[in-house]
Amino acid sequence: MPRKNQPQPAAAPESFAFVRPGMSAREIVQAVRDLDGVCLTSVSMRDAGQSDFKNRHRFYDLQTLAPTFNEMGLFSAECHGGARWHVGIMNRRESPFEEVQMLRRMMPNVLLQTLIRETNLWGYRPYPKNVIEYAVSNVDIDVWRCFSFLNDVRNMRTVAETVMKRGRLLEPAISFTVADWATDAYYLSVVRDIVALCGGVDEIILCIKDMAGVGNPARISQLVSTIKQHYPELVIHYHRHITDGLGIPALLAAAQAGAKIVDVQEDALVRFYGHPPILGVQAYFEESGIHVHLNRPAAETANEKVREWISHYEWAESPFKGYDHGVTKHRMPGGAFPSSFEQAEKGGFFHLMPAILRVMSLYNQIVCYFDVTPGSQVTWVTCSGIVNRYAKEQGEAGVKRLIALLSKFVEECAQDFSAMNEAEQAEMLQLFRSAPGDFKNLLTGNYGKLPVGWPADWVYQSTFGDEWQAKIAGRTEESPLETLADDDLGKLRLTLADAIGRNPSDEEFVLYLMHPKDAISFIEFREKYGYAPLALPTDVWRNGLQRTGQKVDFMLDGKPYCIELVSVGAEHEGMIHVVLKVNNVTRVYPVATPRAKATEVRMAKGPNDVGATINGNVWRIGNPKRGALHVGDVVHKGEEVANLEAMKMENAIIAPFTGKVAEICVKLNDIVQEGQLLLVIEKE
Repeated sequence: MPRKNQPQPAAAPESFAFVRPGMSAREIVQAVRDLDGVCLTSVSMRDAGQSDFKNRHRFYDLQTLAPTFNEMGLFSAECHGGARWHVGIMNRRESPFEEVQMLRRMMPNVLLQTLIRETNLWGYRPYPKNVIEYAVSNVDIDVWRCFSFLNDVRNMRTVAETVMKRGRLLEPAISFTVADWATDAYYLSVVRDIVALCGGVDEIILCIKDMAGVGNPARISQLVSTIKQHYPELVIHYHRHITDGLGIPALLAAAQAGAKIVDVQEDALVRFYGHPPILGVQAYFEESGIHVHLNRPAAETANEKVREWISHYEWAESPFKGYDHGVTKHRMPGGAFPSSFEQAEKGGFFHLMPAILRVMSLYNQIVCYFDVTPGSQVTWVTCSGIVNRYAKEQGEAGVKRLIALLSKFVEECAQDFSAMNEAEQAEMLQLFRSAPGDFKNLLTGNYGKLPVGWPADWVYQSTFGDEWQAKIAGRTEESPLETLADDDLGKLRLTLADAIGRNPSDEEFVLYLMHPKDAISFIEFREKYGYAPLALPTDVWRNGLQRTGQKVDFMLDGKPYCIELVSVGAEHEGMIHVVLKVNNVTRVYPVATPRAKATEVRMAKGPNDVGATINGNVWRIGNPKRGALHVGDVVHKGEEVANLEAMKMENAIIAPFTGKVAEICVKLNDIVQEGQLLLVIEKE
């Protein structure tokens, strides 16, 4: 939420950009068609950080790239969307609205681009039409890349209509993978639906979104050529991660086949799961006879800027090093790698990662969709949960047993359930017994229709037990846009106003619609600490002033500030006194720092205890229909009584019987471990 006292960077100089904000979608498309050779989208400000650095890149550092981006001749800069939005308010304490507003001033000749998840927008669940229309209408972005992890083009309709009505450029994306069912004919059917939705090819750019980096050069060349044969005027943009090590040749193959735009990032940002290096791509393309529209000296300057600050983020890099050609089997996308491994480290099961990836490679042949958000989270939470359960119940031998069981079913028996013996069938029917709620929603059609049909009946029996036939009968083939009722935006706005004690801005309300809990926390943080996230250097933001005499200089509201740490007093009765010099004025700050006391974690043991089914954060106590639960409330068997969030997926906790809530043992936002006591319910 921009305010008049936020830092205001100076406007950037003119550049030789061939497309600019303010051009119509039709004008932009034609400019790309007329361009000699190919042009580039930089993902350095968004996807590069998500794929290799857990979205921890701060705007304080990224903004140093803006003046050179303004001179580079980029097609666009992806600076917004995806999980960067969420991590920004939750961790970096940065508003995506502030970032856009400041970048408009710093690189006014660059198209700003976002990544949006059709009905999920910048969140992780399907939203109704009126929320989508409101959110998209209140975000100032030029290029809207919109994808469906199911390639269900129906789910893009409201985003497409709203973006095109505003006169902005829509970039619908086909999610890409390599599988026996992912044929050219299949992808052409998706493209056909996209062209029909958008009324032709003159006001859109088609993105091929290879989020895991699994398309080899020959496969990508074939797909681009096939699409261009059927739609010769369609502008194609190829987005490709480098996980398998074949990123640069795959980009060249796409360009040689007719793609006009490819995604790149600064060479100094490249690790293992992000995108190909801009300078390397330009050199390779030019050597291969394809001209790249790029101001090379400006790109080299941007690369040097990254080198000045990238060392601040070594701590955020994934511990899983090196390229991984095995991604062609397990298909874990770049954006999910670091965050998944971070969760595995925190959860104490990092050693199980090879087994989890192997199980994922088998799972994604049983349930077919694209492993990109939220699909990647569904896959990760489901498969890591299965492997962890086997490890806890049977140890290393159990994990090997699980892999052998799935390998036999998929690779030897060609998924013929009847070919498994009776004991194996019984074990398979327990496989998904603890599957997360979002996996269940996927199977019942709440996200849309799966790309090549629903999984076999045994998957439903394994997931839903005795209710499996009823779940299949109730499965919907409709888009969430047709099944979700509009939210009461007025009521939701009042709820936010009550939470923060004032009327929220439109930007604050959009943040709240996407991530209610974290938006409130962000707003409260900003009320208390102001624009510190935008003003403080990264080393100080992360580590603070650690020794006496250490200083930090920064600008805020156009004024210079200097803070020096003078001393930190000894703790006395839970308080210390910190002495600082602020612009040479000595000030003493009392800080409450009670000694950390080991708190006993209560585990669910008794017959009336309701425990956590996974490690996660307490997202909700109660359910959306009835609201918050309180002691004394009566709950009914099968009713959701709490919800835990893990890896951005909601996991409902269900009342095992009808009874009265006797005790609520956790608070919102608490981090809980599997088996921890959440509620005590007395049977009626």
